[in-house]
Amino acid sequence: MLRIHETPWEMALVQKAEAYLHDAFGLSTRLEAYKPENLPYFVHDQYGLWRIDLFGRTGLVMAPRPATDISVEEMARHLELVRARAGEPMVILLFEFLSHARRRALLSRRMAFLAPGAQLFVPDALLDLRERTSRPPLRKAELLSPTAQLVILGTLLDRNGDADDGSATALARRYGVAIMSITRAFDELEGAQLARAHRMGRQRTLRFQAAGRDLWDQAAARLQSPVRKVRTVVIPFPERFPGRIAGESALSLYTDLAGPRMQRLAVAAAGWNQLVRDHDLRETYPRDPAGDEVETWAYDPGALAKDQVVDKLSLHLSLRDHPDERVARAAGDLLESFAWS
Repeated sequence: MLRIHETPWEMALVQKAEAYLHDAFGLSTRLEAYKPENLPYFVHDQYGLWRIDLFGRTGLVMAPRPATDISVEEMARHLELVRARAGEPMVILLFEFLSHARRRALLSRRMAFLAPGAQLFVPDALLDLRERTSRPPLRKAELLSPTAQLVILGTLLDRNGDADDGSATALARRYGVAIMSITRAFDELEGAQLARAHRMGRQRTLRFQAAGRDLWDQAAARLQSPVRKVRTVVIPFPERFPGRIAGESALSLYTDLAGPRMQRLAVAAAGWNQLVRDHDLRETYPRDPAGDEVETWAYDPGALAKDQVVDKLSLHLSLRDHPDERVARAAGDLLESFAWS
């Protein structure tokens, strides 16, 4: 079948989709233009249509045209219409760009979609494939310091808006860090064009340029795992140990992932030596059934923790690049379940 594309938009989108399927998942598949006569005019008017062979299964691809403004509810009806008229059980929506809100709506309705550079979701074929290497690593100098990261996460986690315009003094007190560290964090966040600092009398305050999910998306590439080192230790008096539940132990509390055999806790790296002395900690061999795994963090996990469990955003950062796909996927789910303000 000849490959016919009516517009440059169609050609560019098809090339992008095919390249993504090949580079991310090793699929040498091709999208072939599809112009059936038994579909209503509005379908051709509002969508580009192609045939696809995906893992040996044939189906159709529908891409909403840029000039259209179609809701997810309308797309669901159109998808069912095309599926019935074309006699194809697999119909996949193709998006050049997919917002987080629309992606969540598609997932909740279990509608198949392809977003090049992000995800391929085809529930009928039991496919949920996500690209894990699309985030280019930044140079160390481009990453935010632990204190600057703490300020961002604290703002995102704040439910009452108390942290949005906090002064350097108030934030230093809230997070238990030096005022000088907060001042340097303000400079970093301004330099990264994530926030603006203002003077109110003698106090310097911070206002972020975005909020909620938009702020996270702007900052995510500059954020890093708070975990510096993981040790296996025997804790003689665990009821007195100030560690917060972390790692897969925390992930099992936030998601459906099963908990690990060994409990994992998190503490601030800066106070590790004092903790060893105060709690008579003894390092032991990995997976010692008498021990616990303890992560030392670049900032105090207790500053953002709730109910003795590390916060969702720090946990996501600590596990988003985990080599176990199940863990990395569950870490990604933390963002989908997070209550963005």
